[in-house]
Amino acid sequence: MRKLRSIAAHCTSTVIVPVLFALILCVGRTANAQHSNTQQARVTPPTPERYRDVDASDDASIEDLITNRIRKAWNDLGPNFRPELLRTEANYARLSATSRDALYEASFHLRPQYFSHGSTGPDTSSRIYGEQPIMYYIGSARTPLALPMVSNISKALGGDEASYTINLGVLPLPIVGAPDSMRYYVVIERMIESNHTDASVRLERFAKEFSAKVDEPVFLRLANEPLAKGKYIVQLEDNSVLDFYDDFSRFIEEHIILEGHRLSFGLGTQTISDISERLSIPYSVAQTCLAKVELLSVVDTAHPRTIVDTLRQPADYLAEIDMSKFSTGPYRYRFTATEPGTGKVLYSETHSFNKTAPVVFVSGSRLGSGDTLKVGRKQIDYAAMVRELQQQNAEIQIKDDRDNAAREAAEREKQRLETIVLANKKSTIADVHGRIGVGIGSVAGDNFFIGIEANRPALSFDVSFGYLYAGAPYLDYDHPQIFSQMFSSPKSLGFQLTWIPVKFFDGLLEPQVGVGYYGIWTTPTSGGLGSATLLSGQIGVACEPLGEVHGLGFSLSYGAAYGLGLTPSNVGDFSVKAYVRF
Repeated sequence: MRKLRSIAAHCTSTVIVPVLFALILCVGRTANAQHSNTQQARVTPPTPERYRDVDASDDASIEDLITNRIRKAWNDLGPNFRPELLRTEANYARLSATSRDALYEASFHLRPQYFSHGSTGPDTSSRIYGEQPIMYYIGSARTPLALPMVSNISKALGGDEASYTINLGVLPLPIVGAPDSMRYYVVIERMIESNHTDASVRLERFAKEFSAKVDEPVFLRLANEPLAKGKYIVQLEDNSVLDFYDDFSRFIEEHIILEGHRLSFGLGTQTISDISERLSIPYSVAQTCLAKVELLSVVDTAHPRTIVDTLRQPADYLAEIDMSKFSTGPYRYRFTATEPGTGKVLYSETHSFNKTAPVVFVSGSRLGSGDTLKVGRKQIDYAAMVRELQQQNAEIQIKDDRDNAAREAAEREKQRLETIVLANKKSTIADVHGRIGVGIGSVAGDNFFIGIEANRPALSFDVSFGYLYAGAPYLDYDHPQIFSQMFSSPKSLGFQLTWIPVKFFDGLLEPQVGVGYYGIWTTPTSGGLGSATLLSGQIGVACEPLGEVHGLGFSLSYGAAYGLGLTPSNVGDFSVKAYVRF
């Protein structure tokens, strides 16, 4: 089946791709520019409140789209418009659609951008709060275009041919009368970029606008559905053909985790590198101001050393200075923010720290001055060589300790993101489905059934109702002579619970075990037994020929049914089922 689909996809790409603007990544910048000019931004908004069309030309950038949205808000609110200054972070997570495994995670590394309606010069900008610049963020997450399995090409798709890039723009907007909430205007753009050339193609671009509480994470899920212009066929550099929807989007789920915190003035804790002795001071700016960071001596407080003295926009910053020429001892550092033009102090804070030299333990050596060898006229001092190697080893150990600490922090962040994404998925019932079908059985009869099933673990529960036209165990009745008398034959009402412990070959072979509880009844002909209760146990196999993510299945089981309080105690029981999942 997969081979036929692969041949069909290859033929489709061979015939249709040259006609329907095939996205060929290896043809270079000229072909890529022609494809880019023919594409339009794709938006299919379910509701006007949460999704908005990207009404712009194809060559418009994300900055242009956000600028247009800012102008619209400014025209609607006028002087009442106040910028929302946030520290915004965004992370990307890619999950398997079937196993829910985390395939890839990345951070968008959002960069702050600013837009101002007022004066732009340093002497006039930001004299009043209303002239504060409007802050927004733009970033991207470039991930490998790779899959653990594909449907219509002969091998798994590696990540060395091309990259899958998500470009993100975030504009926080205020909500009048709701200080604890905000509106996000988010522009999302999906692209495929070649790893060997400058060729790239944009698959789609759409926007979302929604309200959220401040300081609470927002989960955005990208829909894995066919794109508006149909399926995109991509030919990679190694001549592999990729059907973007069937081979990529249909097998993954994509999530964007967005989080924003209001900016406030702050002075963080300094750090000094043990190797380079470079001092790093983090500080935060909550509005446009003149920022000054100074290094103070506890002895001579009248002559500070200025590290930073410039106009800063709202964001987080890092001031650095080389401390290798400064003596060890106590120091202080100060951050002061003043309002441009008026000189009003908006924020000032001072912290203290001690500069100490790193302690390096050098082990003793048995080599002494008498161990210097003379070879010709050149002396080789092995004791000095050993001391140098020991010094290098100590420096490497310090670097390793820092690398290990950074690696542990990254691992903790990864686990935190996995916990957030999985918790968000587990709060839904998307893995539970209904199903309906027909069956034939010696106890269930010619029946139809309806039930529910879960994919993880593979459990199903069915309720069946049928007619025992071919024969009914334990009961005394006149057997129907023709099929049209079937509805006067004994009836069966049953409950079945089935478990599939393991699935092979993507659902083609699925061993199963099950139990059933049945009540059968009829009108007795000679005062005999007219009803009976049976408990059944079966084993068998099931098959989902289209794969476990689709909704068609069959099963065949055999076992024994036990009449409760009846003799003989058991009879053979078989059943055949065909069902569809919805």
